[in-house]
Amino acid sequence: IMKAKHFFVSAFAMLFAAIGATAQPQHREQMTPEQRADRMTQRMTEQLSLSTDQAEQIRRIFLSNFEEMKADRAARADSAKMKSDRPKQGDKSDGRKGQGGPHAERMAKMDESIKKVLTEEQYEKWTEQRAKMQDRNRPRPEEQPQDE
Repeated sequence: IMKAKHFFVSAFAMLFAAIGATAQPQHREQMTPEQRADRMTQRMTEQLSLSTDQAEQIRRIFLSNFEEMKADRAARADSAKMKSDRPKQGDKSDGRKGQGGPHAERMAKMDESIKKVLTEEQYEKWTEQRAKMQDRNRPRPEEQPQDE
């Protein structure tokens, strides 16, 4: 009886450990702005058949954008540490909530820069692919909280 009890306790503990491990979000390795720019440039080069010159220009655009994002993130983290009071509900100062903000401005600027480098066909294909990717990242209707 003691062995059976020990077995069930061990099995129960392993079950909860397994559930806990799968429930935690998987953090992917943090990449540097250079690594992210290289990865995105490589992906666009393969998908859109970019020339060497186009790829170099696109990489510079991505690198600049990712460096700005990193600096903004660091600045937000610093300001959050300095603030002792919490932001009021609905505060849109971080640029991620609501319309506009620094993030949206940066993305629009990056999009315009990329548009100047690509041909019309390449740009059209890129915007279609980006839209599909954004759709995949949106929560599904059944995943969204429902108001009753």
